[in-house]
Amino acid sequence: MSTAFEQYGEEWSQVQASVNSKLDKDVKQQTGEQRKATLRRINMELEEADEILDQMELEAKGKARQMIVVRSNKAEVKKLRDRVLKESMTSDRDALLAQPAHSAYAMDVDESDTYSATQAQRTRLLNSTQTLRSTDARLDRSSRLAAESEAIGGSVLESLRGQGAQLAHARDTLDEADGIINRASGTIKKMVRQMYKTRITIIAFIAVLVALIGLILWNKFR
Repeated sequence: MSTAFEQYGEEWSQVQASVNSKLDKDVKQQTGEQRKATLRRINMELEEADEILDQMELEAKGKARQMIVVRSNKAEVKKLRDRVLKESMTSDRDALLAQPAHSAYAMDVDESDTYSATQAQRTRLLNSTQTLRSTDARLDRSSRLAAESEAIGGSVLESLRGQGAQLAHARDTLDEADGIINRASGTIKKMVRQMYKTRITIIAFIAVLVALIGLILWNKFR
C-alpha cells in the first residue's frame, strides 16, 4: 500500500509530464491567442503543482530523504515557470514586432488604438515579471521553511538520542545496584547461618559444661 507521500509524488509526476508536453509540443506549434491560452493552462497546472508539493512537504517533515525530493521538485517547478515566462515574453515580443507591419497594411487604424495595444502588451510583460518574482519569493520561503523544519527535526533527533543514552546509563546503574543488593543479601544470609551455628555451639558447650559439673558434684557427694 503506497503512502500519502508517494501518492502526492505520482500526482506531481502527472502534472510535470502534462506541462512538459504542452511546452515541448503545443506551445511550439501554436501562435497568437491559442498559444497564450495554452500558457495560461500551464500556469494553472503549476499552481496545482505548488499545492501538491506543499502537501508533500507536510508529509516529509522530519524525513531528510523525502525533504530532498521535495526541494528537487520545487526547483523543477521554478525551471518550468521560467520556461513559461520565456515563452510568454516571446509571444508578446512577436506581437509587438508584428504591430508596425499590421499598421502599415491597415491605414485606417487609429494611432491611439495602436498605442493602447502596445501599452497592453507592456502591461502583460510587467505582470509576467511580477508573477515570476512572486513565485521566486514563494519558493524562497518554502526553502527556508524546509531548512527550518529539517533543523528542528535534527535537534529533536539529537535530543532523543541524548535521552536514550541517559536511559541506558540509568538502566546500567540499576543493574549494578541490583547486583550489589543480591551480593549483600547473600552475605547477610551467610552471616545469619554462621550466627545460628555459633549459638548452637555455645549452647552445646554450656550443656556439656553443666553435665560435667553435675557429674563432679555427684561423685563428690556420693
